[in-house]
Amino acid sequence: MSRAPARPEMNRLDPEKVAYWYLRLNGFFQIENFVVHPEGRGGQRTDADLLAVRFPFRAERLFDDPNDIMADDVQKLALSDDLIDIVIAEVKTNQPCTLNGPWTRADRQNVHRVLAAIGCLPSGRIEAAAADIYRAGSHRSAALRIRLVAVGRDRSDNITKAYPHVTQLCWAGMLAFIWERFHRYRRQKAQVDQWDSEGLKIKELADLSNSPVDFMRDALRLMGIEGRS
Repeated sequence: MSRAPARPEMNRLDPEKVAYWYLRLNGFFQIENFVVHPEGRGGQRTDADLLAVRFPFRAERLFDDPNDIMADDVQKLALSDDLIDIVIAEVKTNQPCTLNGPWTRADRQNVHRVLAAIGCLPSGRIEAAAADIYRAGSHRSAALRIRLVAVGRDRSDNITKAYPHVTQLCWAGMLAFIWERFHRYRRQKAQVDQWDSEGLKIKELADLSNSPVDFMRDALRLMGIEGRS
């Protein structure tokens, strides 16, 4: 006889996992803490908090109810309906959105290494794609977009000026989307025992909240975020 899964302790939410679940609910397949290894011995060069890919024809509930396909967060995420979307996400907890040096300093060639490891481009196109990402935060081809995404408490004016096309995601807006998804489709997402402990905590908190405002307030507190983004 199988036991019911233990109820997760609601004393903290991991911000990186909140970002992971936000992207997952929007159809992204992900690798967490993607490490860029050194040339030889020594410590890692850097890591991507989240490396994610989303395909352009994603549709959840297409065959269950084509009149009620789950709507993803198209505007905030700047989603595309005709490109494979690859995201290198940098997650900050109680700070404004930030792009760290490993993703903006071309001399370190970390973007080159990530693109080679992903395998989304032939080797002959990596140099040009990496140059685009270092310069503008994104690269686009006929069927593919590779971009940096910054997650944090608030938007950054510095990123807006230097990388106007880089998507900035703030916690409050992400949490509002999560609450809406869980409440609108609460019957479809009633059985989620296979989710990890952080996903279960996020869903339980949303289920216990009467409004997105209540959910955001409690989630931000559990994430250790001061104020509201």
